[in-house]
Amino acid sequence: MDYAALGWPVIPGAIWHNGRFANPVDEQPVTSPCLRPVEETTTDAVLVREWWSVPGPHEPNVFTVTGSSLGAFMVAESLVMALAENPWFAAFPTPVLSFPNMPIAYFLVRPPMPSVLLSAGARVLDAGVPLPLPPSALETTPVIWLVTPEQAGNMLMPGDVLADLIQSYDRKTA
Repeated sequence: MDYAALGWPVIPGAIWHNGRFANPVDEQPVTSPCLRPVEETTTDAVLVREWWSVPGPHEPNVFTVTGSSLGAFMVAESLVMALAENPWFAAFPTPVLSFPNMPIAYFLVRPPMPSVLLSAGARVLDAGVPLPLPPSALETTPVIWLVTPEQAGNMLMPGDVLADLIQSYDRKTA
């Protein structure tokens, strides 16, 4: 409900069970991490409440999908640290999510997204890519916030602004 209230489209996601994605209601295998077509993502509180109130042994994971209201950059760990230490980013952060022990993080941003990003340490995710949000988990690996939406003032940095910051860093280290 909180993500939908921020204007982030959400969709229920599968859980990780016995080495594969499974439906949280009956633990039966599914072929996609999203339990509904990505075109059905929504911010509608009534629908979100309905989707997450289906009885079963597990809560569905929470997914958002990149598109017209939310974009994302996949950023390598070394660049994540450099951006986090940047005074401009510290003053105007954007939410950043990660999986512990993985060498990447995802910076959530507001479109417009750059059409080109020349960086060895980051790439723009295409529209239609599902991303799990906390408190989701893949088996025992949780999805965590490195920068929470609250720490970012419940705002998303414009994608082109983050692209400029990344390219500025890349020019300095070239």
